[in-house]
Amino acid sequence: MTRSFEELTTAEFEAFAQTHADGSYLQTASQARLLARRGWQTRLVGLVEDHKVQAAAVLGWIPVKMGNLFQIDGGMLIDFSNQELVTEFVAGVMAFAKEHRGLFLRIMPNAIYRKFNDDGDQIGTDNRTVIDALTAIGFTHTPATQGWTTNSSPSWQYVKSLQPVLDAGGDSKALRASFAKDGKYYLKKTDQFGIKVHRLVKDELPAFKALTQDTANRLDYHDKDLDFYETVFEEYGDDAYFVFAEMDFPAYIKGQQQARDHLAEVVANLDTRISEKPNYKKLKRQRAEYADQHKQHEKRIAQAQTARQEAGKDVVVIAGALFLATANEMIYLYSGTYDEYKNFYGPYAVQEYAFKQAVARKIPNYNFYGISGVFDGSDGVLGFKQGFAGHAEEKVGSFIKPINSTKYAVYRFLKKILARG
Repeated sequence: MTRSFEELTTAEFEAFAQTHADGSYLQTASQARLLARRGWQTRLVGLVEDHKVQAAAVLGWIPVKMGNLFQIDGGMLIDFSNQELVTEFVAGVMAFAKEHRGLFLRIMPNAIYRKFNDDGDQIGTDNRTVIDALTAIGFTHTPATQGWTTNSSPSWQYVKSLQPVLDAGGDSKALRASFAKDGKYYLKKTDQFGIKVHRLVKDELPAFKALTQDTANRLDYHDKDLDFYETVFEEYGDDAYFVFAEMDFPAYIKGQQQARDHLAEVVANLDTRISEKPNYKKLKRQRAEYADQHKQHEKRIAQAQTARQEAGKDVVVIAGALFLATANEMIYLYSGTYDEYKNFYGPYAVQEYAFKQAVARKIPNYNFYGISGVFDGSDGVLGFKQGFAGHAEEKVGSFIKPINSTKYAVYRFLKKILARG
């Protein structure tokens, strides 16, 4: 039978998208609803053969000068090695777009061009399948670029496979054992500090917005508005994890005091032994080490007491993040940290919480999302994510094809003139 390009029901689309290897939160019915509430027109479209979906996408469009920009972000969900299928799907999109004043079509596939280890060395070979499939039918390709963007999906991302953890039974020990040295160290610290993590209810979203805005102001980037976060909460439902890491100052101070007092006893015992064996250098080295640890706990107690007084409350938010779950991956999307509490390592506790949710849901991949694509040590975000032992990926970039060639040429010309002005 011949294939037909059709609008899909939510059930038809989700049944296909949730099992597709390239599925992401960008290609879900929830994302289509979110885009619609943010001013986009959206449709769930696909190629159907014998009542079975062969390819699908969230197709969105929005007005620009001289027509509508049509866009498929994170898709389409298709076998790009099947040129006939790709050609037919794009033809269906183009025909639909022409009926809706389409000016040009932009596709940003959720496809990986190259993979890299933590040193920036390439793993394996280039994957040109998507590039070749789309350029063969007239798309102009813009490769991924290094650097940061908050306006679109990142060109570079850091990911980790959870399949080995799932294969090992998925318990917390197997999960933490899979992390790198730094991740294990700082998570041990959050255990010692008694950092607590909880999932937010909708009434707590203004506090989440306050956290992310504080971080955006400090790092000089544009944060999403509260309405966006509320829309995500409503449209993604159980698949949206808004999370806070909190410090309980009385509990923290009590734990530090207990550790300090224990070390004081150890030092006193060593003093007694040293008085009996004054020439035993090993005892003196041990005393110096434990005495230094004692001072560190004293310092932490003093810092926490000051912070508690300044906060005017016993429990404070120290970090938070938003994660979105699909059948294929748990993705780390937006986050914030209060700078005055950075020494409590809240972001590590938040990440481990999301990892545990992913494992509980048997999600095989964890996506830390954006990095700069620079491996010279200047990307602190990459350094943080490397603490959880994954690898970097460079996406294939974006692709543009005119829908109305004459108007698109004028549109491009006007953009260049305005840019010069």
